[in-house]
Amino acid sequence: MNNKGFTVVELIAAFSITMVISVFLFELLLEVKDIFVETSIKTNIEEKTSIISKNIYNLFNDNHNTVSCYDDTSCIVNGDNISVVHNEDKKENDYIIIKGQKFTIPKDGDNYIKIENINLSPVNPELGTEGYLIVNFELTSDNLTAPYKYNTVFYYTR
Repeated sequence: MNNKGFTVVELIAAFSITMVISVFLFELLLEVKDIFVETSIKTNIEEKTSIISKNIYNLFNDNHNTVSCYDDTSCIVNGDNISVVHNEDKKENDYIIIKGQKFTIPKDGDNYIKIENINLSPVNPELGTEGYLIVNFELTSDNLTAPYKYNTVFYYTR
């Protein structure tokens, strides 16, 4: 008798094992894609927040600084305005204006990123000679697993 080839049971078993392995590999591929998307979004945000921080830092002189904040969305540093503009209509991302220049956080595909606030906190209110300008962002997007928090502190003297 000629025993060349595979039985039907062997073929079904081989196809079943191949399908199970394919499903696990596909799930792994989707997870890696999500990690890549989130990492690229965070990288773009890091680059933009670095530029924003540098521009805010450039507003401060060596001394005789004046800083005043009116609310969580606007401050004046040495006569130059820093403000956050929230777009409620979601046609574009929130953005920050520093000295009249618009800094938009990069758009995340079809999702929008929201900037939370800018805060001012003086070190010693009685003396009034030095303080910290604390900039807090909380960026939210559907593609981020958790809100991305960005905090930076600018020390100034008057």
